[in-house]
Amino acid sequence: MFCYNVTIYLALCLANHHLPPRKPFPLLTISFQGAIDAQGPKDAVVDSDDNEVLLGLDYYIAITSPFDGMSLAMEASCPPPVVHRNNLSLLPIKFSSVVDSNDNVVREDTSLNLEFNVELNNSDCNVPAVWKVEFNASMKQWLVMIGGDRSHNRFQIAKACPYRKYFYQLRYCPVLGSIQFPCVTVRSLFKNRLNYMALNGDPIAVVLGQLVSST
Repeated sequence: MFCYNVTIYLALCLANHHLPPRKPFPLLTISFQGAIDAQGPKDAVVDSDDNEVLLGLDYYIAITSPFDGMSLAMEASCPPPVVHRNNLSLLPIKFSSVVDSNDNVVREDTSLNLEFNVELNNSDCNVPAVWKVEFNASMKQWLVMIGGDRSHNRFQIAKACPYRKYFYQLRYCPVLGSIQFPCVTVRSLFKNRLNYMALNGDPIAVVLGQLVSST
Protein backbone atom coordinates (compact mmCIF):
# COMPACT_ATOMS: atom_id res chain seq x y z
CA MET A 1 0.00 0.00 0.00
CA PHE A 2 1.45 3.33 -1.00
CA CYS A 3 1.03 6.46 1.10
CA TYR A 4 0.70 8.77 -1.92
CA ASN A 5 -1.71 9.13 -4.77
CA VAL A 6 0.58 7.09 -6.98
CA THR A 7 -0.86 8.21 -10.31
CA ILE A 8 -0.38 11.92 -9.61
CA TYR A 9 2.93 11.38 -7.84
CA LEU A 10 4.36 9.27 -10.63
CA ALA A 11 3.21 11.65 -13.35
CA LEU A 12 4.95 14.56 -11.64
CA CYS A 13 8.05 12.55 -10.90
CA LEU A 14 8.50 11.11 -14.38
CA ALA A 15 7.73 14.43 -16.02
CA ASN A 16 10.82 15.90 -14.38
CA HIS A 17 13.24 13.00 -14.68
CA HIS A 18 14.17 12.37 -18.29
CA LEU A 19 11.02 10.64 -19.50
CA PRO A 20 11.19 10.75 -23.31
CA PRO A 21 8.36 12.59 -25.07
CA ARG A 22 5.76 10.61 -26.96
CA LYS A 23 7.16 10.17 -30.41
CA PRO A 24 7.47 7.58 -33.17
CA PHE A 25 9.97 4.78 -32.89
CA PRO A 26 13.46 6.32 -33.42
CA LEU A 27 15.31 5.40 -36.56
CA LEU A 28 18.75 6.96 -36.32
CA THR A 29 20.99 8.35 -33.53
CA ILE A 30 23.46 5.47 -33.46
CA SER A 31 25.91 4.30 -30.82
CA PHE A 32 28.02 1.17 -30.84
CA GLN A 33 27.31 -1.86 -28.70
CA GLY A 34 30.09 -2.45 -26.21
CA ALA A 35 30.26 1.12 -25.01
CA ILE A 36 26.76 0.66 -23.62
CA ASP A 37 27.40 -1.99 -20.97
CA ALA A 38 31.16 -1.57 -20.47
CA GLN A 39 31.14 1.24 -17.91
CA GLY A 40 31.60 -0.86 -14.80
CA PRO A 41 29.07 -2.31 -12.35
CA LYS A 42 25.82 -0.39 -12.03
CA ASP A 43 23.28 -0.32 -9.24
CA ALA A 44 21.42 -3.57 -8.67
CA VAL A 45 17.73 -3.74 -9.46
CA VAL A 46 15.85 -4.60 -6.26
CA ASP A 47 12.48 -6.24 -5.80
CA SER A 48 9.64 -5.12 -3.55
CA ASP A 49 11.26 -6.99 -0.62
CA ASP A 50 14.50 -5.03 -1.09
CA ASN A 51 16.37 -8.06 -2.43
CA GLU A 52 18.64 -7.92 -5.45
CA VAL A 53 16.96 -9.26 -8.59
CA LEU A 54 18.91 -12.22 -9.97
CA LEU A 55 19.26 -13.67 -13.44
CA GLY A 56 17.42 -16.90 -14.19
CA LEU A 57 14.87 -16.78 -11.35
CA ASP A 58 11.12 -16.28 -11.69
CA TYR A 59 9.79 -12.79 -10.99
CA TYR A 60 6.61 -10.90 -11.63
CA ILE A 61 6.50 -7.40 -13.09
CA ALA A 62 3.52 -5.31 -12.03
CA ILE A 63 2.29 -1.83 -12.82
CA THR A 64 2.30 0.31 -9.68
CA SER A 65 -1.10 1.94 -10.25
CA PRO A 66 -3.32 0.02 -10.66
CA PHE A 67 -1.51 -3.10 -9.43
CA ASP A 68 -1.71 -5.04 -12.69
CA GLY A 69 0.57 -7.91 -13.61
CA MET A 70 2.26 -8.58 -16.95
CA SER A 71 0.42 -11.19 -18.94
CA LEU A 72 -0.35 -12.27 -22.50
CA ALA A 73 -3.43 -11.58 -24.61
CA MET A 74 -3.56 -14.95 -26.34
CA GLU A 75 -6.95 -14.03 -27.75
CA ALA A 76 -5.62 -10.95 -29.57
CA SER A 77 -3.14 -12.24 -32.15
CA CYS A 78 -0.23 -14.57 -32.82
CA PRO A 79 2.32 -13.83 -31.59
CA PRO A 80 0.37 -12.52 -28.60
CA PRO A 81 1.01 -9.03 -27.23
CA VAL A 82 2.20 -8.36 -23.69
CA VAL A 83 -0.53 -6.68 -21.67
CA HIS A 84 -1.11 -5.80 -18.05
CA ARG A 85 -4.13 -7.20 -16.27
CA ASN A 86 -5.34 -7.69 -12.70
CA ASN A 87 -2.87 -9.28 -10.30
CA LEU A 88 -4.46 -12.70 -10.75
CA SER A 89 -2.83 -12.77 -14.18
CA LEU A 90 0.79 -12.51 -13.04
CA LEU A 91 3.04 -14.59 -15.29
CA PRO A 92 6.58 -15.56 -14.24
CA ILE A 93 9.33 -13.68 -16.06
CA LYS A 94 13.01 -14.55 -16.23
CA PHE A 95 15.87 -12.17 -17.02
CA SER A 96 19.01 -13.20 -18.87
CA SER A 97 22.10 -11.18 -19.70
CA VAL A 98 23.06 -10.50 -23.31
CA VAL A 99 26.77 -10.39 -22.44
CA ASP A 100 28.98 -13.02 -20.84
CA SER A 101 29.48 -12.19 -17.18
CA ASN A 102 30.07 -13.89 -13.84
CA ASP A 103 27.67 -11.40 -12.27
CA ASN A 104 24.24 -12.95 -11.74
CA VAL A 105 22.65 -9.72 -10.51
CA VAL A 106 20.25 -7.76 -12.73
CA ARG A 107 21.60 -4.23 -12.91
CA GLU A 108 20.02 -0.94 -13.89
CA ASP A 109 20.50 0.35 -17.44
CA THR A 110 22.03 -2.95 -18.58
CA SER A 111 20.83 -4.89 -21.62
CA LEU A 112 18.69 -7.95 -20.88
CA ASN A 113 16.46 -10.49 -22.52
CA LEU A 114 13.03 -10.85 -20.94
CA GLU A 115 11.13 -14.11 -21.23
CA PHE A 116 7.91 -15.47 -19.78
CA ASN A 117 8.65 -18.77 -18.06
CA VAL A 118 5.44 -20.45 -19.22
CA GLU A 119 4.25 -23.20 -21.52
CA LEU A 120 1.93 -21.78 -24.15
CA ASN A 121 -1.29 -23.76 -24.23
CA ASN A 122 -2.29 -22.52 -27.67
CA SER A 123 -0.81 -25.05 -30.10
CA ASP A 124 -1.69 -22.76 -33.00
CA CYS A 125 0.77 -20.16 -31.74
CA ASN A 126 3.91 -21.99 -30.75
CA VAL A 127 6.43 -19.16 -30.50
CA PRO A 128 9.30 -18.44 -28.11
CA ALA A 129 8.24 -16.54 -25.00
CA VAL A 130 11.09 -14.01 -25.43
CA TRP A 131 9.91 -10.40 -25.48
CA LYS A 132 10.28 -8.31 -28.61
CA VAL A 133 8.81 -5.15 -30.12
CA GLU A 134 6.91 -5.35 -33.39
CA PHE A 135 4.88 -2.88 -35.43
CA ASN A 136 1.16 -3.68 -35.48
CA ALA A 137 -0.13 -2.42 -38.82
CA SER A 138 -3.82 -2.43 -37.90
CA MET A 139 -3.22 -0.44 -34.71
CA LYS A 140 -0.34 1.58 -36.21
CA GLN A 141 1.59 1.10 -32.98
CA TRP A 142 4.83 -0.50 -31.82
CA LEU A 143 3.77 -3.21 -29.36
CA VAL A 144 5.68 -5.44 -26.96
CA MET A 145 5.02 -9.06 -27.95
CA ILE A 146 6.59 -12.46 -27.56
CA GLY A 147 8.23 -14.49 -30.29
CA GLY A 148 11.56 -12.69 -30.21
CA ASP A 149 15.12 -13.92 -30.59
CA ARG A 150 17.73 -13.18 -27.96
CA SER A 151 20.22 -11.36 -30.17
CA HIS A 152 18.07 -8.45 -31.36
CA ASN A 153 15.48 -7.91 -28.63
CA ARG A 154 17.04 -6.17 -25.69
CA PHE A 155 15.43 -4.41 -22.79
CA GLN A 156 16.69 -2.46 -19.81
CA ILE A 157 15.35 -1.75 -16.35
CA ALA A 158 15.90 1.87 -15.35
CA LYS A 159 15.10 3.89 -12.26
CA ALA A 160 11.73 5.59 -12.71
CA CYS A 161 12.06 8.11 -9.91
CA PRO A 162 14.79 8.86 -7.36
CA TYR A 163 12.20 9.23 -4.59
CA ARG A 164 10.84 5.69 -4.96
CA LYS A 165 13.43 2.96 -4.52
CA TYR A 166 11.37 0.16 -6.04
CA PHE A 167 9.86 2.07 -8.98
CA TYR A 168 11.37 1.25 -12.37
CA GLN A 169 10.80 1.84 -16.05
CA LEU A 170 11.19 -0.77 -18.76
CA ARG A 171 13.07 0.34 -21.86
CA TYR A 172 13.37 -1.28 -25.26
CA CYS A 173 16.84 -1.07 -26.82
CA PRO A 174 16.87 -2.32 -30.44
CA VAL A 175 20.06 -3.71 -31.94
CA LEU A 176 21.06 -4.25 -35.55
CA GLY A 177 24.34 -6.13 -35.81
CA SER A 178 26.88 -4.17 -33.77
CA ILE A 179 24.74 -1.03 -33.81
CA GLN A 180 22.73 -0.09 -30.71
CA PHE A 181 19.82 2.27 -31.31
CA PRO A 182 18.48 4.59 -28.61
CA CYS A 183 16.43 2.99 -25.89
CA VAL A 184 12.73 3.84 -25.80
CA THR A 185 10.61 3.82 -22.65
CA VAL A 186 7.84 1.21 -22.61
CA ARG A 187 4.42 2.68 -21.85
CA SER A 188 0.83 1.56 -21.37
CA LEU A 189 -1.57 1.91 -24.32
CA PHE A 190 -5.28 1.24 -23.78
CA LYS A 191 -6.94 0.09 -26.98
CA ASN A 192 -9.53 -2.53 -27.93
CA ARG A 193 -10.28 -3.11 -24.23
CA LEU A 194 -6.71 -4.18 -23.53
CA ASN A 195 -3.81 -2.45 -21.77
CA TYR A 196 -0.95 -3.04 -24.18
CA MET A 197 2.71 -2.59 -23.39
CA ALA A 198 3.78 -0.29 -26.20
CA LEU A 199 6.20 2.45 -27.23
CA ASN A 200 3.44 5.04 -27.11
CA GLY A 201 0.81 5.73 -24.48
CA ASP A 202 0.75 6.69 -20.82
CA PRO A 203 3.88 6.71 -18.63
CA ILE A 204 4.05 3.91 -16.09
CA ALA A 205 6.30 2.62 -13.36
CA VAL A 206 6.70 -1.02 -12.47
CA VAL A 207 7.74 -3.01 -9.42
CA LEU A 208 9.29 -6.47 -9.35
CA GLY A 209 8.75 -9.33 -6.96
CA GLN A 210 10.09 -12.86 -6.77
CA LEU A 211 7.70 -15.71 -7.43
CA VAL A 212 8.33 -18.64 -5.10
CA SER A 213 7.23 -22.11 -6.14
CA SER A 214 4.70 -23.76 -3.87
CA THR A 215 6.31 -27.18 -4.40
